[in-house]
Amino acid sequence: MATTINWAGNHVYAGTLVRPESLAEVSDAVAGAEHVRVLGTRHTFNDLADSAGLLVSLDRLAYRHPRLLTEGEANGPDPELDELTGRVRVAAATRYADLALFLEERGRTLVNFASLPHIGVAGAVATATHGSGVGNTVLAAAVTRLELVAADGSLRTLDRDVDGDTFDAATVSLGALGIVHAVTLETVPAFEVAQTVYGPVGFAALADAFDDVSDLGYSVSCFTTLRTEEFETVWVKRTTAQGPAPADVLGAPALTAEAHPIPGIDPGNATAQQGVPGPASDRLPHFRADQLPSAGAEIQCEYLVPRHSARLALRALPGLAEPLAGLVQVCEVRSIAADTAWMSPMYAQPCVAVHFTLVRDAERVAAALPVIDEALGVLGGRPHWGKQFRADPERVRSLYPRREDFLDVVRLHDPQRKFSNAFVRTWVG
Repeated sequence: MATTINWAGNHVYAGTLVRPESLAEVSDAVAGAEHVRVLGTRHTFNDLADSAGLLVSLDRLAYRHPRLLTEGEANGPDPELDELTGRVRVAAATRYADLALFLEERGRTLVNFASLPHIGVAGAVATATHGSGVGNTVLAAAVTRLELVAADGSLRTLDRDVDGDTFDAATVSLGALGIVHAVTLETVPAFEVAQTVYGPVGFAALADAFDDVSDLGYSVSCFTTLRTEEFETVWVKRTTAQGPAPADVLGAPALTAEAHPIPGIDPGNATAQQGVPGPASDRLPHFRADQLPSAGAEIQCEYLVPRHSARLALRALPGLAEPLAGLVQVCEVRSIAADTAWMSPMYAQPCVAVHFTLVRDAERVAAALPVIDEALGVLGGRPHWGKQFRADPERVRSLYPRREDFLDVVRLHDPQRKFSNAFVRTWVG
């Protein structure tokens, strides 16, 4: 039997993988299993998606845009765009890159994108994956309907307009409510974005002016290797409606050559910079959909710190330089708006994301993770569900005021806890 591993190669899945070719096959597989988890694009760095039982991949049901379809790859049905409401229904395992191309051909797009357009819609939604921008919420906030396969194999629909407050339990669900096979999302008229990269900017200067810098664009990201007390680059992404980019950021000039978020890596897989406008889906992500994202061989860790503690989080970074020496490829700091999903780290509070791209050395990274938690957890930082972290489970659970309400919804939809696993039991309950 072939080994099933995650995208980064740092986790081997324990369960038996099946790849149904129809919704009926998904229902049969779920109904006949004792424990089930669904695998998306496998861009998690921990055991969130794992199960000792059955692992279901919906990749053969996903939509692939002709421009990104590779030879021999299965292609599911086209998304369905409602011209009246602007909402689009799409197969859950569809990648954001494929959906974006479909929408742009019809004059529509999504309000925001994550750093990687390679990730699947349902997985990003379930884990509160986000992009950047003080006015931009998690990707899950765009969801208006979820279509699931329940524990007995039956089909169930949850709708924002029908299910009200309970729907806020369903989006960021960590896969605990059932297997999502289709998602309906809100779209907006297509718009263009131009990104300009600046640098370097000192830690202290950015900490003091973080709010002002964050307001410079629709989306702003600050990158540091922690090798010096400065951010090597600040990426400012502005819509064409916002006008031209500023001449400098805190005195740092715009770079005159293309850059990669990780210094020293060929920028060929990064999205276009130097103020050249392009579709939002080709500028808001840091990486091109047809290229390898990030560094590839890596482990990621991220903490979402309440916005009011942004300066403290930035001032904590120099203290992490020594314990993380030789481990950090790059650290990114960006903003996310508050949302209403009960299990989202941004529930009812805007946050600053402090994200670490670390070398793929599982043993050394594991030893360093408690140090990151000590520095950012004390500020109320909530770990990203899909990344690596080491923390006190009781502390993490206490950070979610609607956690017990969420568990009530889980019990209602999955009383036998067929879709739960060790990760969910540890960090949620």
